[in-house]
Amino acid sequence: ERRPVLKRQELLIEGGEITGFGEHVTTDGLAIDERIDCFGKIVIPGLVNTHSHLLEILQRSFRDNVRKEIWLWHRQMTEDAAQLSADDIGAAAALACAEMLKNGVTAVLDHFPLRSEITAAKMNAILMAFERTGIRGILAPALRDQDFMELLGLGLSSRKAPKGGAGDFFRDEMMPVLEHVRKSSTISNLMLGPSSPQTCSDSLLRKVVRMAERYDLGIHTHLLESVIERWGGRRLYRGGMVQRIKMLGLLSPRLSAAHCVWLNEREMDLMASSGASVIHNPASNLKLGSGIAPVVELRRRGVNVALGTDGGDTSDSYSIFQQMRLAAFLSRLTTENSDHWVTALDALRMGTINGAEAIPAWRGKIGKIKRGYRADLVILNPNIRLYPLNDVIHQLVYCEGGQSVDTVLVDGKVVVRNGLLTSVEEMALIQKVEPISEKMYRIYNLNKKRAGKTELAIRRLYRKALGIPRSHRGFEK
Repeated sequence: ERRPVLKRQELLIEGGEITGFGEHVTTDGLAIDERIDCFGKIVIPGLVNTHSHLLEILQRSFRDNVRKEIWLWHRQMTEDAAQLSADDIGAAAALACAEMLKNGVTAVLDHFPLRSEITAAKMNAILMAFERTGIRGILAPALRDQDFMELLGLGLSSRKAPKGGAGDFFRDEMMPVLEHVRKSSTISNLMLGPSSPQTCSDSLLRKVVRMAERYDLGIHTHLLESVIERWGGRRLYRGGMVQRIKMLGLLSPRLSAAHCVWLNEREMDLMASSGASVIHNPASNLKLGSGIAPVVELRRRGVNVALGTDGGDTSDSYSIFQQMRLAAFLSRLTTENSDHWVTALDALRMGTINGAEAIPAWRGKIGKIKRGYRADLVILNPNIRLYPLNDVIHQLVYCEGGQSVDTVLVDGKVVVRNGLLTSVEEMALIQKVEPISEKMYRIYNLNKKRAGKTELAIRRLYRKALGIPRSHRGFEK
């Protein structure tokens, strides 16, 4: 860590683990299965995507110029009407994973948001996508049992809360999958994923905490992504949303919270004292107009801040290179003191080791090139965008976009070689997913025609949340 860039190094990988690292690594008579010549190349830890929605690739770039709540309504309506099968879900997840691997992402957390019914078959489809493509993946099913807009007095929901209690889901769907994956996989795992505090009752969140402690699981959720969530949280819960989840036991080192755009000073202090991690999703927050997360202030308090891509219709890519660059640049807008800006090295750490530290199952295992860590590595063959090559770290963050990714290893296995996937056929994935996406685009365009009242109601809600007087009509127009 004191010398982040080293030259003329050798790595020895055995059983998926980095066992040798230095200028001259001795093999002690070991039979070498493969040598990878990295002369003239750059080797970095695999990038870590700690908040993503893989299924959203099916609605890639459907929408523009919409607020988060309007966007979500459209996404849910489209997803429900499409009636996706486990096979459809698995194909979409595999394509998103393939995109990530080709862009240097070796580990991903999928916050699986299918609201109609999350079944063992659908979860297994995503886990199989991890195994097929070779990416290191964690599945966090997005649990919910209440509707935020209804709690605020707006009947805007396109669906009812899922049938059956949390106990039924844990017993009948999640536990068999968890038991199987823990016995059979070295790269896949599960976490608990309450969708967001405002869509979960107190009883559900308490159940999540108990299950996490009993089975040693991480917890992943959305938190204060939009100003409506901050405003509504204060109306519904004394002390606001963060105080509520603290009282329910959710704030702990097990928790990784995506977005956190609208935290106040006290709430940032609570995040820091709890050991919870914040997952910064800059591209998504910009596209949906949600705001800029207080990353500089969080980091000054010692909060671990990692990066996420969100989904295919919010970022609209699955590139951590993009998120690192935006994270660094956006910090320049939130504080005048340049000493506190996110540097390129800070951003690179947010996209690697910080991501690993945010997820309990990955801590101390990935995110660094270090003896004893798993061999999740990216080898870049510098593209024209990196020349002239003056400062490797600056240029990886500010210039690179994934074009230089040549070889990718996950758990010591080569999953991308010469820029090509080794375990799946890219074109076959595209051909499988395109008809599903085209069908969903047709559904979206039909549903869009009846969204007028919903959009108007949400615009009015934003006006309230932002304190814009009723006499000011420009926002609504």
